[in-house]
Amino acid sequence: MCSAKVKKTFMNYIMDMDGVLYRGGEPLPGAKEFLFELRKRGYNVVFMSNNSAPTRWQYIEKLRGMGIEASEKEIITSSLIAASYLKQKCSSARLFVIGEEGLREELARANLEIIDDPSQLHGVDYVVVGMDREFTYYKMRIAMRCILDGAGFIGTNPDPSFPEESGLAPGAGALIAAIEKASGVTPRILGKPCKEALELLLAITGFQRDTTMVVGDRLDTDIAMARDAGMFSVLVLTGVTQENFIGNNINGPDSIVGNLWELQERLGWQVINGNRGTQPGKER
Repeated sequence: MCSAKVKKTFMNYIMDMDGVLYRGGEPLPGAKEFLFELRKRGYNVVFMSNNSAPTRWQYIEKLRGMGIEASEKEIITSSLIAASYLKQKCSSARLFVIGEEGLREELARANLEIIDDPSQLHGVDYVVVGMDREFTYYKMRIAMRCILDGAGFIGTNPDPSFPEESGLAPGAGALIAAIEKASGVTPRILGKPCKEALELLLAITGFQRDTTMVVGDRLDTDIAMARDAGMFSVLVLTGVTQENFIGNNINGPDSIVGNLWELQERLGWQVINGNRGTQPGKER
């Protein structure tokens, strides 16, 4: 099933970014060409990432540097999902935030109040945790105490790791797990694969589930989201998941490809000249 040609025509594509289009700062094989061919055929695309650290504009600039054009409305991040969720829950929420610019910007754009002054933290409504490469014991202690004082606990995404050029690095899920262990409180996790993430994307784009393909590198987020929604899924082996880890998983993807060159071939698209091999240093 996973190696066969994809016979159905899909009008809409939900593309993960880390591990599918690039790894760290390095573009992955066939990414630019796949997006060029997709747009040439008049298909629709959104770029969906669980990484809450970059702003949408930073994602646009990163893609542009790899020859891939994208607009702000085509970028859906776990930060945007968290901001939308919290705005609906409490439009005047006061927040303690562990996260980087992307998360803080989306929360601010939703007119949610971020409290940074330690003397003003009593009575905050939510602790929101995303990717933070300056995570400290001090931040964990404040988050723990706010949660024990009654604040809601929100995690932007469950990813324990994400791919860099040199290998895997700890993700937001690892930081969230530390605070969960310290506080004894289970967080509400947003981002892929939670249903709120997909519902927001469908509301923004108008995509129909039966004509949409999800392309990602993680079984537990990208593929799980597609499976739960009844959408066609493709696992790309240039990111976190390798083929030998899939085994006989009955909840696996509808198709597996080594990279986006191979996905073009599975779709029956003309493959532009280029290296169809897997990422350098990787073997299938």
